[in-house]
Amino acid sequence: MTTVDDATTPTGAAIPAESDLSDGGAADRSYQRRLLGVVMLAVTAFGSLMTIVTVSLGQIAEDLGSTRAGLTWMITGLMLAMAVLTPIAGKLGDVKGHRKMFLLGLAGGVVATLAAAAAWNGPSMIVFRVLFGMTGAFVMPNGMALMMQAYGVKRRAAAVGWYQFGMTGAPTIGLVIGGPLIDVVGWRWIFVAFAGISVVALVVGAKLIRPGATAEAVTIDWLGGVTLGASVLTGLLAMTRFTGEIRSGSFGAAAGDIGLWVLVTLCALGVVAFVQVERRASAPMLKLRYFRRRNFLMPMLSSALVQFAYMGGFVVTPPLLGGPYGLGLGMIALVLAARPGAFSLASPFGGYLATAIGERRPVILGSVLMITSMGAFAVASGMTGGLGIAVILVGLVLTGVSSGVSQPAVASMVVGSVDPEDMGIANGMSQQLMYIGIVSGIQTMNVFLGDDATPGRFAATFTFGAVVAGLGLVAALASRVPHRTDSPA
Repeated sequence: MTTVDDATTPTGAAIPAESDLSDGGAADRSYQRRLLGVVMLAVTAFGSLMTIVTVSLGQIAEDLGSTRAGLTWMITGLMLAMAVLTPIAGKLGDVKGHRKMFLLGLAGGVVATLAAAAAWNGPSMIVFRVLFGMTGAFVMPNGMALMMQAYGVKRRAAAVGWYQFGMTGAPTIGLVIGGPLIDVVGWRWIFVAFAGISVVALVVGAKLIRPGATAEAVTIDWLGGVTLGASVLTGLLAMTRFTGEIRSGSFGAAAGDIGLWVLVTLCALGVVAFVQVERRASAPMLKLRYFRRRNFLMPMLSSALVQFAYMGGFVVTPPLLGGPYGLGLGMIALVLAARPGAFSLASPFGGYLATAIGERRPVILGSVLMITSMGAFAVASGMTGGLGIAVILVGLVLTGVSSGVSQPAVASMVVGSVDPEDMGIANGMSQQLMYIGIVSGIQTMNVFLGDDATPGRFAATFTFGAVVAGLGLVAALASRVPHRTDSPA
């Protein structure tokens, strides 16, 4: 049975239903803007740290007596934690309340960030960053669910657009100012500063965010969550191990790796166990019938494949700029800022576009733009000088616009295909597949490039990214135009 987590807001006002929050009243619009500020503050701290860590990885490794290669698990481990836990955290939001889980994630993020600032060696830093990823798994789907509830069904895509504006604007800030700030104050104080930002978001959010509907009487399907998480984790670890074997050895060495086959087997068994558990559960973690709905499955697949190209291209572009083009680290960071900057600026427009013309066409447009951007990078791989850098900048902007235009529509379409009480788990699954695409793209395109930093190899790698994005276009075309009766909400 659905209940309400408190009868009033912290100020004593009655809690409005979702339909009331979408009527355009001045009071509700004011709440939407204030909520947007809190959520953007929360995701800004998260996103900026992600890029600052990436830019300063070498310096952090040197200070901690570790290696750059070893500390890449600061990034990979964090993404794995989010990929595994995001659906579970979204489901907990559906049951216990999105406000409660959002604030819990913020509080945990403060602790994990301060712990990372005090890290004494490489392993401790990796552990604290993985813990930070676990807290981020609570912040992301529940923050998005809070925005969707506040903005209402009609403006759901717009809510996601503004959410992404904060989430992707933060990496731009990190790329532009992160390096110089670290040179001045050191990376530890950067972590402390962003912990302070999270504290502000936590305090303001606790006072501002309205309690929403919960389903406390519903039993949480922990076994379903564990089997889903185990299958995703072992699958991603298998892919990471496979790509590592290929890069350091050969396909034959990877095929003969017993550990790899153990992980693949565990992943397959986890998938089978998850399906069986969900079929028998009275209150499943995720209703399997959703996967028969094209507007639930296809947008998520399209998003994962497009993000494969987005992040795969993101890690391949710096070697291109630093190798054939000979740019320094500072200039590379400045050039790369065009991608998240375009993503951030395009996100509110993407939310408006999905509201104005429907969700299917922006998803298709995003795939087309991603294919085009990969083509631009492939062309630039055979060029040098200012003209080539200009073509790369065009590719970076197209890549950012692609995600900014498509992601609000993807999130809105997926949530619109499930029952209202499953908004959190729907957001969680959508983000989980996106993280799987991100990790897969980073690993696979890095292996595809290898150590052969020649123009032809760069062009082939980006062409491979375009092919994967093309599969994302196929998935987008397989979705259908939603009708008014499609959305249970």
